[in-house]
Amino acid sequence: MNTAIHRGTANLQATDARSLPIRQVAYLRKNAGDVAQSLISRGVHNLAGHLIEQWDPRLSIPSLSNVHRLSGDAIQTHSVDAGKRLILPGLAGEELRRWDARGNHWRTRYDDQLRAVAIDENDQENVETFTYADPSANPAFNLRGQMIKQVDQSGTLEPGSFSLRGSPLSESRTIAGAGIFSSNRRYSPLGDLLIQTDSGGHRQRLHYDIAGQLKQVVLQLSAGESQTVLQDAQYNAAGQITMQTAGNGVISRWTYCPADGRLTTLKSGKPDEALQQNLHYFYDRMDNILRIEDHTLAPVYFANQRVDGHREFIYDSLYRVTRTRGFEGEVPNLESGLPELIKPVDTGRRYGYVEDFTYDDGNNLIELRHQREGNNFTLRMRIDPESNRGVRWKTGDPEPDFKTLFDPHGNQSSLQDGAHALIWNAWDQLEKVTLLTHSNGLADDGESYLYSQGERVCKRHVTHTRSMTHSREVLYLPGLDIHTRDDGRVLHVITLPLAFGSVRCLHWASGGPGDLEPDQLRYSLDDHLGSCTLELDRHGALISLEFYYAFGGTAWWAARSEVEADYKTIRYSGKEMDCSGLYYYGARYYAPWLWRWISPDPAGDVDGLNLYAMVNNNPIVFTDSDGRMRETPEERAVRKTRSEERQRARAARSALNQAAYKHTQIVKLSAHRARDAQRQILNHGSAAALGSSTAIRVGAHVAGQVFSYGVGIGIGIGTAALGVAAGPVGVAAGLATGIAAKKAVSFGVDWASERAGLSTSVKLKSGKLDPQRIISKGEYKTMDLVPYASGKLKGVVKGVMDMNRKGLLKGGKEGGSLAVSVGLKVAGAPMASEMSGGLSVLLGLPEIFHEVMGAAGELTPEKIAKLDANINGLIGVLQDSMNNVAAMFAAHGIEAINTFSYIPSKFHKASGDTVESLTRMTDSAINELRNTQKLLHAQPSRVAPQ
Repeated sequence: MNTAIHRGTANLQATDARSLPIRQVAYLRKNAGDVAQSLISRGVHNLAGHLIEQWDPRLSIPSLSNVHRLSGDAIQTHSVDAGKRLILPGLAGEELRRWDARGNHWRTRYDDQLRAVAIDENDQENVETFTYADPSANPAFNLRGQMIKQVDQSGTLEPGSFSLRGSPLSESRTIAGAGIFSSNRRYSPLGDLLIQTDSGGHRQRLHYDIAGQLKQVVLQLSAGESQTVLQDAQYNAAGQITMQTAGNGVISRWTYCPADGRLTTLKSGKPDEALQQNLHYFYDRMDNILRIEDHTLAPVYFANQRVDGHREFIYDSLYRVTRTRGFEGEVPNLESGLPELIKPVDTGRRYGYVEDFTYDDGNNLIELRHQREGNNFTLRMRIDPESNRGVRWKTGDPEPDFKTLFDPHGNQSSLQDGAHALIWNAWDQLEKVTLLTHSNGLADDGESYLYSQGERVCKRHVTHTRSMTHSREVLYLPGLDIHTRDDGRVLHVITLPLAFGSVRCLHWASGGPGDLEPDQLRYSLDDHLGSCTLELDRHGALISLEFYYAFGGTAWWAARSEVEADYKTIRYSGKEMDCSGLYYYGARYYAPWLWRWISPDPAGDVDGLNLYAMVNNNPIVFTDSDGRMRETPEERAVRKTRSEERQRARAARSALNQAAYKHTQIVKLSAHRARDAQRQILNHGSAAALGSSTAIRVGAHVAGQVFSYGVGIGIGIGTAALGVAAGPVGVAAGLATGIAAKKAVSFGVDWASERAGLSTSVKLKSGKLDPQRIISKGEYKTMDLVPYASGKLKGVVKGVMDMNRKGLLKGGKEGGSLAVSVGLKVAGAPMASEMSGGLSVLLGLPEIFHEVMGAAGELTPEKIAKLDANINGLIGVLQDSMNNVAAMFAAHGIEAINTFSYIPSKFHKASGDTVESLTRMTDSAINELRNTQKLLHAQPSRVAPQ
């Protein structure tokens, strides 16, 4: 580390009287002995302390400005790089509407739990829809409350089941124009993936050590034997990998500095053979890598130069790389794509180079000077004076028109000199790249992309000739990429994780080149950034070798055959390179030959006010996992660990919410049934109580039938016009609509009466307090209307099938009423609706009469004993359930759930559900049950004689 460069360059920050930062001064020195240049960034806050403007050292206008609501959330943002956006939030902060500078407008609709159910885009409704499981969903699949279907422009996604932590166990994805693909997973209790079966039927098994670190990986192809791709992995006390034994017998070892934990060496090879990877790292005091020595490459001599395998890096006082020294192929690649392939592998064909980088005050890389004996050149970027948008530019070129080269959101419209046109969708995702423009009337060659949940799920490549059109397609599925060609060849690429690196299996489901090994395994040996530098086969032999420039371009690469080279797609930073030369990171695309992203950072200014800079221009140390945030590999590992912990915490809270919800429903139903039982016990011992209950029961039944009759008449009149317009078909439709409406209203009245206690049986039914029935069979009584109707109908059908008296009475009432209604309507009988309504009243009376006759008699000792046992069992269930919920609160350190309130906290503080409130509710229900027991044993006159 050159201390002269960094002397006196500490960052300074000035604050106002409120301790809010208003100015930051960074001191830049590029070379030792230079005078440090001050770069001043400014921030402006409003009276509420919200940051409303940020100015960088270069521009004369704010780089980013915000307008905030009273809560402090930004509702309007204006970035010189990313354009302008405006949102309309709801009471809970949810996004209701959004507008952007490209003229797009979105509207998001939510359910009563503030879950998004539909998104409208411009004039098109339901471009995305989300469906969630209701309380009637099968609890065995943990679906309740989970999203069970998503429909978007790529197709549909339907999870079939979830783990207790909320991770999908099975899912089915339909991709437009491609078909349906299903996959399954199995997780450990801690949320670690144990087994994954992809849509091709290939299975991965992952094993972990006691600390949850990956230990072993096994692959079983759909029609093959199991094969181990990771035999073993060892870690130190800090969780850093120290040794890995791959399935091909190659052993990799890592060593770290004992003082600070920095990686010092990385060596890989088979026992008793020459090392295939032997890297030694050297750092400055700020963890910047100064030198990487590769001892597997023997020195070569060219043009009076000694070219070894070492690479060196120099930084300025802002820790941006300013000079690199390395080696490259014979012809440097100045544009997109790859340099000339060296085959077979010949590491002697290497040429040393030096590259110097120059930046402007806005952190834009504006010039690269390449120095090599006989091959010197300079590449420049022209930066927009009003933003950080930039394009490749040569001396003598006209000034770029940035308003045509970029859209209002800063998305680049072409890759180079107007060629390779880029088309972006409304979500600022790259939709299509034109690879070749035909001037003979043929359609252009290009690649198009489909996305779902923010990730790419499909890539289609189409080329045209005068005689035919060729197409290729890649589908991205969990653990599997499916490559399809128009000649019928289908390739399954199964990607498996190693403790460090990955393995890709090339399984040809149909066709395949004859000179490629069937089910070829390609083991990737990566560098510290995760870039694939070596590929080895199942025997540990070298398939390909690749080295990179500082900003990700390929400097040198070789393979043992051209066919095998064609199937390498994962390169720099472990990302896929498309035919356009762009790297797909997830949130956006990176152009290594331009040293920058082709669209602004969707995460905003998390890495600074320049939204195009690649990892703050230090790609030797930092990576960007998805295009939204720079980090070191160590920071990424820590972030992943914390993310997993947060996911586990969210899953734990979700499980607690579900357990608490189920508990409260059982408690409410138990208390409701206890109060019903108390009235029924009084009916058995008091003629007055029996008379009152009978009157309420009959009145509720008659009122319900009258109300449903009235609604049916109204709907029938409204649909009568169908008979005039459509003849007999219209008459039939009107008839069906009226009867369906009447039956739907009847279920609605039953639902309301049940919740109000008006339709409760007058006769004691001790089975209503059966614990198992309350937990499993009786839940629909406290559901919403639609699940209630479904559950009740199922109960009626089951009763009829079981041939019990209750079922026959209910089935006879429902079936008889429906049959008579249809018969009278079809026959055209006068006053058919009135006759049907009256018959419905009469058909319900036998069930009530049966209840009254039963309540007129006295309780038998058997029924009393049964009710006693049910109440005692139910009290035990409530206590156990409450103890379980309380234990979950304590285990996860959560004090309250369901604390949201529409009333501002200034006027009201929602305490939510706590252990104390749930305990009070539970105790209240238990008291009702015990009161029922006291009443049961307090009236001896009700007991039938022996």
